[in-house]
Amino acid sequence: MTYQVLARKCRPQRFSEIVGQQHITRTLQNAISQNRVGHAYLFVGSRGIGKTTTARIFAKALNCESGIVTEPCCECRSCQEISKGASLDVIEIDGASHNKVEHVRDLRENVQYAPSRSRYKIYIIDEVHMLTSQAWNALLKTLEEPPSHVKFFFATTEPHKVLSTIVSRCQRFDLKRIPVSLIAGRLAEIASTENVNIDERALVAIARAADGAMRDAQSIFDQIIAFCGTGEETKAIQEEDVISVFGLASGSELQQLAAALLDNSVQQAVQIIHELADRGRDLERLYADLVYFVRSLMICQLCPEPAALLDASETEMADLKELVARADTHTVQNMLEGLVAEERALRSALNKRVYLEVALVRVMRDAHSVDINDVIDRLNQFRKRGDGGPSSSAAVKNDVNAGAGPDVSVPESRPPSDQSQPPSEMERRAPEAETLKQGAAPSVAAEETEESAADEVPSAGQSGETSQKPATSLSPTPLAEADESHGNVGTSAEESPPKEEHAPDKTAEKATAGAPAPEPETGDAQTAAISADDVKTLWKAVVKGLTADPEKRALTVPLQHLRPVSFADGVLQVAYDDEFPQDNLRALQRRDTLASLEKVLSDLSGVAAAKILFKRWIEGISNQDDKKRLVSSAEVRERVETNAFVRQVLDMFGGEIIDVRG
Repeated sequence: MTYQVLARKCRPQRFSEIVGQQHITRTLQNAISQNRVGHAYLFVGSRGIGKTTTARIFAKALNCESGIVTEPCCECRSCQEISKGASLDVIEIDGASHNKVEHVRDLRENVQYAPSRSRYKIYIIDEVHMLTSQAWNALLKTLEEPPSHVKFFFATTEPHKVLSTIVSRCQRFDLKRIPVSLIAGRLAEIASTENVNIDERALVAIARAADGAMRDAQSIFDQIIAFCGTGEETKAIQEEDVISVFGLASGSELQQLAAALLDNSVQQAVQIIHELADRGRDLERLYADLVYFVRSLMICQLCPEPAALLDASETEMADLKELVARADTHTVQNMLEGLVAEERALRSALNKRVYLEVALVRVMRDAHSVDINDVIDRLNQFRKRGDGGPSSSAAVKNDVNAGAGPDVSVPESRPPSDQSQPPSEMERRAPEAETLKQGAAPSVAAEETEESAADEVPSAGQSGETSQKPATSLSPTPLAEADESHGNVGTSAEESPPKEEHAPDKTAEKATAGAPAPEPETGDAQTAAISADDVKTLWKAVVKGLTADPEKRALTVPLQHLRPVSFADGVLQVAYDDEFPQDNLRALQRRDTLASLEKVLSDLSGVAAAKILFKRWIEGISNQDDKKRLVSSAEVRERVETNAFVRQVLDMFGGEIIDVRG
């Protein structure tokens, strides 16, 4: 006898045998019992979840020789013929191969004839979205008012391709993906029937590989049996067998990789990827499973009852909770966002192994980095404590360490300026900020003390009258609003004192015309600042020059929404507002995009090493005209440098004051 695969042999024959679609079977059975059966039904869902099977069982229930029943007997001649696909009155049509208008015209002529032996003539059309518009229009009138003995059952995986006029004439049923637990339970029943000895974890692995499709799970199970046999009494089919055949990652391997990400261990993560790749694992499927695993971690962190939302066993829930205890919510959420952002690029990568390693390192770095908003909030809390709370530098340092996470280290005291120090975390996140020097942390601007210390810190015109006030009278104030894109606190490159302009009109004319701009006398790498209007003209020329690259031409649209700020010292600063999409910003900050922009800028300005710096627009600070009014005196600078709160911040981060304005 010819072998019949499990997907056909174990196909459901009754409504009660359909797994995971109770909302569909209950509705159809109620329609039969209440004599409210319609003339057209549309079954929608992904592959292998029971669309055509449900239509067949529904047809058997309507044409069963024992009457219109809620559960077919599967023993009468009509039920058996429908199960074998040999019934003359239940016609199954493949919509992909019978999609022309001629086929529909033949169908429209045949519906007029009464059924030969059964109660109804039923047409089951699979993949009905493949029918052409002309074919649908030919069937439209018949579908709206068919003969009383005709029923139409449609099945499709892409309902959006079906004409709305057709959908409105049908009762639509959306079938769901089958949960892993239900698939594993059904496979266990099949294993018992087929006398196959298989471990429960292996069944779960097969169910996960099926991705919610029962037919796929049965096909995989069939292949595993062919590979491993039915299993001996002392040794069942194990999870490792399933993993080795299909290149999947086991739950323990996913747990180890997630633990490496949470521990910020680059070496361990790369080592795991190296071992899995050598074992022939499907790296794209590994990445998808990792995204789902980290999503489960987030659910365990945020939801009081995660078991109701996750399709996981008790052992898996215990493992998830153990991992959750090793990281904070901020880290897990940032990690999941980074993984989701890299998923599409991984699919198109030529070397998936290298890209996967680079993506995981980038995700780890971003997830464990210090968030500048958290630092500012913490400093604002210190300011509120200034009157009655702890004011010592040691207490402030401990509080920052407690809120910043395990990877933040705060120096005990400010290092001497002549000693070389390794770059801080904030400097690594913003290497392009020109005001952050090697070994120095965020600089402190005059805006840090201007708002809450207006009485204690005089302006440039009042410095002579209040120069004798003690420095300790200056109360702590929050830091000025920081640049969120690059993580630099306080003064940035665009906030430096305005430099002396060297013939702005002539420089702008030469820059926009493509000729080299005149270099100032201070150095070969320096270029004079140009006026705001000339900066706008230069930026428009840069955007226009990017259109020459067909691959970068699409980026000219978001570039037009940016605001040029200044061009000095070979750096063109461009600002974006709060409404600028972050996806566009990440695309513009890619290395290849920046290289193309900076090449165009170099050609236009004549500066060999011209750079482009994207900054967040801060009203009153990014505006060049407003910055010119923020000029301070030596007396104001001295008072800021001796302020107690400013000294605490400098000691905490090992920073130094670069400029004071206000």
